Amino acid sequence: MATSNATPDSTPDDTPDDAARLTGHPHPAGAAGELDDYADPVAEAIRAVIDPLIANAKVIAAAYAERTRLLAELDRLGHDRWIIAGLAGDPIESGRNDPDTQKHGPAWDDEELARRAMAAEVGCALRMNFQTAAMMICDAARFTEQLPLFHRALAEGRIGWGHVMKMMEVTASLPVDLPEHVLPRLEEMTLTAAEKLTPGKFAKVARELRESLHPIPLQDRVNAGIRERRVVLRPDINGMSWLNAYLKADEAAAIYERLTQIAKTLNDEDETEASSANTDSVADTGTDGAFTPPQPDAIVCRTRDQRRADTYRDLLLDGIGADGKLGRGIRGTVNITVPVLTLLGHSDQPAILDGYGPIDLETARRLTGTATSFTRILTHPHTGTILSVDRDSYTPPADLRRYVQIRDNTCQRPGCNRQAIHSEIDHTQAWNAGGTTSADNLVSLCRPDHRLKHQSSFTTRQAPDGTLTWTSPGGKTYTNPRAHDLVRAALEPVVPRKPEAQGLTSPPPVPPASGPPPLDEEEAPF
Repeated sequence: MATSNATPDSTPDDTPDDAARLTGHPHPAGAAGELDDYADPVAEAIRAVIDPLIANAKVIAAAYAERTRLLAELDRLGHDRWIIAGLAGDPIESGRNDPDTQKHGPAWDDEELARRAMAAEVGCALRMNFQTAAMMICDAARFTEQLPLFHRALAEGRIGWGHVMKMMEVTASLPVDLPEHVLPRLEEMTLTAAEKLTPGKFAKVARELRESLHPIPLQDRVNAGIRERRVVLRPDINGMSWLNAYLKADEAAAIYERLTQIAKTLNDEDETEASSANTDSVADTGTDGAFTPPQPDAIVCRTRDQRRADTYRDLLLDGIGADGKLGRGIRGTVNITVPVLTLLGHSDQPAILDGYGPIDLETARRLTGTATSFTRILTHPHTGTILSVDRDSYTPPADLRRYVQIRDNTCQRPGCNRQAIHSEIDHTQAWNAGGTTSADNLVSLCRPDHRLKHQSSFTTRQAPDGTLTWTSPGGKTYTNPRAHDLVRAALEPVVPRKPEAQGLTSPPPVPPASGPPPLDEEEAPF
């Protein structure tokens, strides 16, 4: 159970008598000596809310599962002949039997009429527009028919609706004439990840696993996609518009990363302070001795998103920034993980572009061979172990920092998707408390989560492979699995266990030679 202290190994200093004095709830006689029965009042108070919240999330998930079942049942009714017959209106009024007049336009066929009628029924009942209702019915039918394991997991509260939406997006791009075994296999491979990861991280896993089963080679789909490249201008409200470019994944990632790096070099605060100082020095009094208020600052501090957008604008409008030097010599760095056999041409397992997912092999080979702004990471063809990353003080050296960033991929707080290269490096066990500056004690945490770890009673402990386990103030433990580890585990072939000889039993597992025993951990609901 978590304590109110921030260090992983701390225990409460208060005795049950102290707790009774502080909380006003006395303990029964004899309780003072039973420290093992003492419950942290902070954890108990939080649990009183968190436990019902978990139960509520499962109820909501089950409600979504029931809604999709009902919508799928509506879709089924829309294909029944007697229902279709009952949905048809007056043939004269509709013009169905009057091809000469076509008063209301060409008549719908039976299935289109049923589809529209069912969508209108749902739209009225749930107070939503027709298009939304029609899409809900179509998605529900596809979900319950094609992904029964996910539907059961949703009904049991093991996954949330967000996981279902991501899975529907991932499978939507599969061809209509898909071999029958592909979807059941993909569903089986991805369900574990859906039960352990947030919807965003799960989607990355599902996309990578989809590539391993897709019947159309990735290179063929990339070649078809390149022909669709374009820039789209979409007007928005408040005098603004969206300017979107549909590009190859590696080019788009490099462009976005370069914009981010340039935005980091812009420091509005310095310019604002200089402007304020100049203004203050000349705006004390007017020429007639009357007070003249200072003029507003010409420079307004911009957020990182605003600086990135301004850089994007300046580079496209002027080729270089408005100051004549913006962006010169700055290149973004993007990681590409390439299996060794793929690089040698002996495997078609796709390379993984950091922050995106699978990319075609032609692009991967080109980037790993020629592009200096990409870091090549070689992995073992069977275990996925990092073979090379081109590698007793507090600050980790550059190569160790890079290794930790590549290993973690994202911030290691469960649910956070900020990339590790934009996060900070944290000592899990504090350096001034004996923690080492080594890979098994360093972890990537974004700045807000780094502060959360240090400024709250959340605690963490790190496994030798870098996996981080968090203990919340409510006493719940959450282990943060890495998405790429789940991908490799799902892709590994299942080796059937050999039957044991009659009368023989396998020996009990041998505990590790050193280190504390693992703590009992409760599985997160999603």
